[in-house]
Order: sequence, then structure tokens, then C-alpha cells
Amino acid sequence: MAETLVIDAHMHVWDPSWLPEGLRLAWARQGAGRRFPERDPQDLLPRVATGESDPDAVLTMRAFDRAGVAAGLIPVVDWTIVGAPAGEHLPIDRLNARYEDLCTRNEQRLFFAAGIDPRHDDAREILDRALAHPHCRGVKLYPAAGWDLRDPAHEWLFDALVEHEVPVVIHCSPLGGDPLQVIRSRPAEVAALLALHPTLRVSFAHAGIEAWWAEALDCATGWQHAYLELSLWQRLAARDYGEFRRRVSGMREQLGAHRLVFGSDIVRGTKHDPDGDELERWVDMAQGLAAPYAGAPSVFSAEELELFLSGNAVRLFDLKEFA
Repeated sequence: MAETLVIDAHMHVWDPSWLPEGLRLAWARQGAGRRFPERDPQDLLPRVATGESDPDAVLTMRAFDRAGVAAGLIPVVDWTIVGAPAGEHLPIDRLNARYEDLCTRNEQRLFFAAGIDPRHDDAREILDRALAHPHCRGVKLYPAAGWDLRDPAHEWLFDALVEHEVPVVIHCSPLGGDPLQVIRSRPAEVAALLALHPTLRVSFAHAGIEAWWAEALDCATGWQHAYLELSLWQRLAARDYGEFRRRVSGMREQLGAHRLVFGSDIVRGTKHDPDGDELERWVDMAQGLAAPYAGAPSVFSAEELELFLSGNAVRLFDLKEFA
């Protein structure tokens, strides 16, 4: 059970029907290739993401209560272009509106960062409508879907985010595979973007886990509004808690505890953390950063731990409900 306010600043709630069929087919191709002999992706397609379905956030709320998590922020991913042209498609406008409805039905427990791919013909209007949603507290960008952060054609997006003081969550991890172009999400690309927009508030989502974590730390250093968000880092913490602590300690020394954000990236469903076990363990491991371990001193003070678990997310995403 959490001992202080905890906000999961990167988690997901969805249903397979919310995902483009082209994306689910790509995931089926990935799954088909994980065994030998390989299977037919079409045989796997009907089952893709069905174990990660919690469309009303019922399982998520139970997990939050079990782990002592006060609230969560959902970064909505716009896969509607990279996931085309196969089959059914839920337009990103409707998807963002669906998350607004979900957050309204879970008042003060869920918030979201609206998804947008700037290549949409009506991207400016999509952004305006997204920012008008009361529970929208940022924008999520996923350049691995096939576009460049520094493309001059997208300059308007970052100008608008700076003007409206809207934070942006940018996917920063080599994790992906078919059909993504992960090189476009390198932390160095985000740092180059910050050189053009130094006042932009940016969350380096996943903090480069696994191959780019040191690059993410170096690239975030020196920018006053850059944050490293540690969703998925529970994998390292569970595998090698000492190494996890050493890395976080280096982040604290180089970047500061006030720029580190707690998150999980859990997509909950019947086959993925249905009872909140993983989330509870992750919160406990994060709480442990404020205590000595195996002869090593604490990584965080009590005050720094509070910043990591909630205070930084409150400040970054203007979660005034918890200020």
C-alpha cells in the first residue's frame, strides 16, 4: 500500500475495438514470428489485445485502490495513420472524445493526454477540439508512427503547444517493431526539438528504456522543462533492483529528483495485471527508493520521493485537483 500520494502518469485503458485493425494485424505478425514454426497472423488477429481490455476502467480502479494510486494519466496514441488502411478505424477525434467520457465517468481518478498525428489534413482542428476537453492535460506524440519531430511542416504544432502552455508526452523508447520506425523516437531527436522550442514542457516517455536510457538522461539534461518518465522501468526493477536504483540515483544527481516522473505503462485486462499485482509491486519498489538497500544509501529523501511519485506529475500536467 502506498505511503504517500501516487499518480501513475503513464498508463492505458482501452479495448481492442479502439485500435486500428492495421495495427492489430501488425501485432499479429509480431506474435506469429515469436515461435517456430511461425503461425498465420490471420489466425491470431481475433485474439490480439483481447486480454488487455478494460473499456470502463473497472479493473483499473480496483488496481488503483489496491496499490494506493490516487489517479492516472492516459497518453492516447494516434495510430490511425500507421494503422491504416486495413479494416475498421476509429478516428482520432472520436478516440480522444471517448477518453474524455471515460475520465468524466472516473472523475479525479483519470486524465488524459490527447493523441494527434500532425499529418492529418485537419490536424489543427483536431488539436483545438482535444484541448477543449476538460480532462485533457497534455498531448501525446508518437513519431515512430512515421513522421519527424523537426519537420518544418509540423512547426505549427509546437508553436501552439508553447503558446497554450500544454505539455507534451513523446514516446522515447526503441521498443516497437512492425510497423513502427523507432529511430524517429530517439531521445536525441527530442533534444533537437527542444533546441528549437526551449520552453516546451516535454516528458521523455519511458526514458529510453532499454537501449536508450543513458541517451535519454544526457539529452534531457540542460533543458529546464524536460522530464524523464519511468514507465516500464518496473521490468528492470524486478530483474535487478540494485541496478535500477543505481540508474535512478544517477538521474537524480544529473537531472534532479524534481524532473523524474512515475508511471507504469500498464494496459490492464484479464491477461495483464487484472488484479493490480504488478502495479502494487511497482509502487512498493518505487517507495523503496527512499530507504537504504543492500548496504547502499537511500536514493531519494522523503520529499524527493513525493516529487517522483506525484508532485512532478501534478506540476507537469497541471493536475490542480491534487495541488
